[in-house]
Amino acid sequence: MGSCKTAATVVGALAMSFVGANLAWAGSETETAATSKAKDAPVPSVSQEQLSAAAGDENNFLHTNGNYDQTRFYPGKQVNKSNVGNLRPAWIFQTEVKESLETTPIVVDGVMYVTTSFNHVYAIDAKTGEEFWHYKHKMGPVTTYCCGPNNRGVAIYKDKVYMGTLDAKLVALDAKTGSLVWQTQLADPELGYSETMAPTAVDGKILIGTNGGEYGIRGFVRAYDAETGKMVWNFHTTPEDSTGVWATHDATGKDMHRDIEAEKAALKKLGDPYKTLGGGVWQNPAVDLKTKRIYFVVGNPSPDLDGSIRPGDNLYTDSLVSVDLETGKYVCHFQYIAHDVWDLDSVSPPILVDVKDKDGKTVPGVIHAGKTGNVYVHNRDDCSLIRFSDPMVDQTGMWTLPTPEGAPMLPGANGGVECR
Repeated sequence: MGSCKTAATVVGALAMSFVGANLAWAGSETETAATSKAKDAPVPSVSQEQLSAAAGDENNFLHTNGNYDQTRFYPGKQVNKSNVGNLRPAWIFQTEVKESLETTPIVVDGVMYVTTSFNHVYAIDAKTGEEFWHYKHKMGPVTTYCCGPNNRGVAIYKDKVYMGTLDAKLVALDAKTGSLVWQTQLADPELGYSETMAPTAVDGKILIGTNGGEYGIRGFVRAYDAETGKMVWNFHTTPEDSTGVWATHDATGKDMHRDIEAEKAALKKLGDPYKTLGGGVWQNPAVDLKTKRIYFVVGNPSPDLDGSIRPGDNLYTDSLVSVDLETGKYVCHFQYIAHDVWDLDSVSPPILVDVKDKDGKTVPGVIHAGKTGNVYVHNRDDCSLIRFSDPMVDQTGMWTLPTPEGAPMLPGANGGVECR
């Protein structure tokens, strides 16, 4: 967990603003569930071909992170360095919910789809700010979330938009009318599961992970059929043998000062903690369409700051993981911090780029910027670490544990690079 998950960032920036109004409490969300409609949105039809070619699309913004590589680069040329200083707000849209706003707008043929906290979805005319429709999710009686009721946006595929909800559902909405098409219960919110990440649509599947790593869940990434909502595959982010190699140093070679003997004694007494080890997933996976593999990072173990009851490396928490897109089968992983008791989990989106390997040869790579303040460069084939950057933040006392008197620990749980 950390600052990205708790920040109340309310201003959106696409030459317009999104400002919250009228405080909505979680309790009130259980009482109201409806789609209000001023008029139908233009009928979208987003094909897989469009999603695959999104990196070169100047007219739409189809992915949370811009494209499957997650570079967030937008190829439009109308706004450039010679005129960007002339941008002014074109319109302001008032949402019904006054809370954190962490959504990434998805734009299709002039229609902008945005979400708010407590799982509202708006379809808006991107040119005028006029509302087409407004969906309010009917929240279940129980929601459990650690770091604010935020939502990071929708995915779009064909004629539907998809959203994960605080009460651990995946919902599909008609993109034209905002009406509910189907919803699937992903997990039990009473056990700590929730959803704040944006889904990813690819090859007729909707990919989504889970939040709740602070509450003793067993994390997962899953694929659901885009038409029916039925589960296609499931990958647990904490394997049945989560012990690992008893690593004493982090990915950059720093000694983490683990008491391995004490952990081994705890393992003998308590057993493997994988069923309640956490391992939430906060951000979208990157998708390699050529190899049909996805790459995602896994968050903190549970309990977050107490390692005494979760002995071992706590795989695959604080790790980069790759699985097969079609089956969800494990391919490879790399763990940045084993047995994390500092909340330095992996929470920013992986990026697919070509990189130079240790021999200077160009290879497909994957980059992740960590809460440690280091940027890690991996070989996409086997997840192995090629190199890492110098830290971009102060790391004084990085492995310090809490004391009654207090002690400096940097960069701390808010991290060097977190989420956005």
